[in-house]
Amino acid sequence: MISPEMLRSFRLFAGQSNYMLEEMAILAREVELEAGEWLFHEDEGASHLYVIAEGAVSLCLNLYLNGSCSHVEVTSPLGPREAIGWSAVVKPHIYTFGARAEQNSRLIAFTAEPLRELLDDNPGFGYYLLKNLAEVIGDRLTNKCVQLLSLVLDSDGVPIVSKSMR
Repeated sequence: MISPEMLRSFRLFAGQSNYMLEEMAILAREVELEAGEWLFHEDEGASHLYVIAEGAVSLCLNLYLNGSCSHVEVTSPLGPREAIGWSAVVKPHIYTFGARAEQNSRLIAFTAEPLRELLDDNPGFGYYLLKNLAEVIGDRLTNKCVQLLSLVLDSDGVPIVSKSMR
């Protein structure tokens, strides 16, 4: 069983009351993955929100080139206390990336429908949970923008494309 005290240690649940942590603990279950195992795939219905208790998980995107598909990691491996699968609480409830274990991992899973019902029934809790999720999403977006810029700018900050066009 997952304890409210364990949930309190996760950034996602910061600022929550004991009552809400107890309610979340009732919904929580542990999931174990072996290295290389998929937690979920891109474009699947988002059935669970997860937090990583142990191990590391990478988010992956399908890349289609010349008729074949390969999986591209779009994050450095996410580690303990990180949230994955926010699409379970944000419409349209479709995972935008896949998630694959980089090493043997243990996660805490929350089934989407009962979680959304709990958030609907407790709007104050829902506000703080979504506020914390927005911080996670914002951090990941910022990191992706920095990575993309590193691909198109040289060390002096000049776009690589414009150099090749001169």
